[in-house]
Amino acid sequence: MLLAALASGLTWPAATAASPAGSALVQEILDGPELFIERRQAHVQDRAFRPELVRTQNSRGQLGFASGAAGRLNRFTQLRLGSTCFLLSSGQILVSGQQNGCTRSSRLSTRGTNYLITLLDGGEQEVAVLEGSVELQPLADGRPLPGAPLLVAGGNRVRLSSQGALLFQRPLTADDYAAILRGPLFQGFTAPLPGMKALEAFVQRRFPGVSAAPPRPSLSRDPLVETINRYRAQAGRPSLQPLPADLAARNAAYLAPVLEGLLASRDCDHDRSRWGAFQNRMAASGPLMPTSEVIACPMPAGAWNPERIVSRWMGSALHTQILINRPKAWAIDCVRLERSGRAAAICTLWSPLPR
Repeated sequence: MLLAALASGLTWPAATAASPAGSALVQEILDGPELFIERRQAHVQDRAFRPELVRTQNSRGQLGFASGAAGRLNRFTQLRLGSTCFLLSSGQILVSGQQNGCTRSSRLSTRGTNYLITLLDGGEQEVAVLEGSVELQPLADGRPLPGAPLLVAGGNRVRLSSQGALLFQRPLTADDYAAILRGPLFQGFTAPLPGMKALEAFVQRRFPGVSAAPPRPSLSRDPLVETINRYRAQAGRPSLQPLPADLAARNAAYLAPVLEGLLASRDCDHDRSRWGAFQNRMAASGPLMPTSEVIACPMPAGAWNPERIVSRWMGSALHTQILINRPKAWAIDCVRLERSGRAAAICTLWSPLPR
C-alpha cells in the first residue's frame, strides 16, 4: 500500500516537474511475451494508465511515457505509474528523456537526460547518470530527508542505502559505459531512445571508441513473415514477433527433416505425431509453444513467390483463422528448404503458455 500511495501522491516543485507520467505505451517487447500490465499480458501498442503496475518476468521491454521519454525495463522489473513519476519497486530501468523516477529511497528530477536506476538486494539502489544531470532527493520510507537535493552530473553514479543515506558517489569509467551500452538495456532493442544522440555524443567526447552494440531487427525479414504481417496490419492485428534465437534453432531442427520428407514425397502432408511431440517438448520448457503451422507445399523453386503463397493462404478460411484471427498467437518462424530445384516451407506460430 505504501508503494501505491507513493506512486500516486508524490509531487514535484513546479520548476522541475516533467510532464505527468499518467500513461505509458508499450513500444517493444524482447525475449518472449512476459511483459504484463497488472495481471494481463501486454502487447506492443498496449497502454498502461496510472496507477497501474507494469512488470516483466523473463522478458525485456520499452515503454513510451506521456512526457515523450522512453523507459527500458530489464528482466524481472516492476514499476507503478504515478501522476508525477513512476515508482520502481524492483529490477532495473533505463530512462531516456524528460521523465521523473521514484523509488522508496529517492526521487529523481530531470529536464531531459539518460539515467539508469538499479534496485539491489537489501534495498540499496544505484543511480547512474549516463548523460545530462539528475536532481536526486534522498527519501526515508517515502519522506524527504533533511538537506538540499543532490545534483548528480553525467558520467557519475551514486549508491543509496534503503533509508536514503548516500553510500558513495563515483565516476563512470569507460568499462562501465561499455558494459551498459552493450548490455541488456541496449542489446537487441530497435525502438529509438529520445536521448540517444546526446548520449552517444557525450560518451564519444569522454571515451572515444566506446559505443552501443548494433541493434538487431525486431521483426523478421523473411518475405513470408513480412507478407503475413502486412495482412495482419490491414486487419488491425499486431505484427507477429520473431522467435528468440534458442527457440528458432529448435524450430529449425524440428522442421528440417519434415521439409526433407515433403520434398522427397512431393506431397503436402507429414507425420502429425512428430508435430504433437514437438509441441509437448516445447510446452515442457516454456515460455512459448508452437500452436499452429501453415505449409507452402512443394513447388518449382523458380516459381517461389511469397506474395502468391500468402495470398493463397488468405483464400482459405482455416489459414486465415490461423494467421490472422487467433489472438493468442505472438511469434512466428518460417523455414524454407530447397532440394533438386524444388522448394517448400513451413511457418509455425507460437503462443505463450497458459498460466
